[in-house]
Amino acid sequence: MPNLFEFDRLYRRKKRASGSATADVRISLKPVGAKKLRVLTHVTVENQTDTTSEIRLGIHNQGEDYFLDEIKTVIAAELCVSRSDILLGEGDVFFARLSDTHDVDILVMTCVGWEQSLK
Repeated sequence: MPNLFEFDRLYRRKKRASGSATADVRISLKPVGAKKLRVLTHVTVENQTDTTSEIRLGIHNQGEDYFLDEIKTVIAAELCVSRSDILLGEGDVFFARLSDTHDVDILVMTCVGWEQSLK
């Protein structure tokens, strides 16, 4: 078992997307690579422009979505913060799904944590 306190590298990503008046918007990270562990210690999601009826955080793996957290009725520029660390293994894709956005909305997801290679 690897020592989780001796990670290989820090992980920082900021993803941006535009809103959509016709569908939910999904902002995703790239899949976790083979023989790697990614731990997200801080995740924030915001609609910088307008209100959003729902933000859901989840992990996608092998055709299934696993929802981890949900925030309802989010006001414009409200920073929604994950409540706990999120562990991702090989092939996992972390995502935020925002409902009830508009075409001109600016959506931002920020993820901070670390990665470790597994032997």
